[in-house]
Amino acid sequence: MIWEAIREAKEEGEGADPTRGRMLITLSVATSIDSLAVGLSFAVLEISVWLPALIIGLVAAGLTGLGLRLGCLLGAASRLGSRAEIVGGLVLIAIGLKILHEHGAL
Repeated sequence: MIWEAIREAKEEGEGADPTRGRMLITLSVATSIDSLAVGLSFAVLEISVWLPALIIGLVAAGLTGLGLRLGCLLGAASRLGSRAEIVGGLVLIAIGLKILHEHGAL
C-alpha cells in the first residue's frame, strides 16, 4: 500500500481491475477464509450466530455507505488519495506490530 502510494502514478487504464478475473477470485477466497474463521470461532465458543451476524451486517452496511459517501466527496482531491493510502498502510503495520507484541513475538 505504502509503496504504491509513493511511487509514480501509473497511466490511466494500466491498473488491475479487482472486479474481474483472478483478482476477483482471490478476493472472494480471502473473504471466505475470513468468514470461515469467524464461524469456527463462534462454534468453539458456543455462541449463537444470529445476534453477532445481525450486528456485523448492520455495522458493515453502515460503514460501507459512509465510505461510499466520503469517497465521493474526498476522492476528487488526488493528493488526498495517496496520503490516505500511506496512512492506511501505516495503520495496518501498527496493527500487525501490536498483535506480534501481544503474543510475545516481538
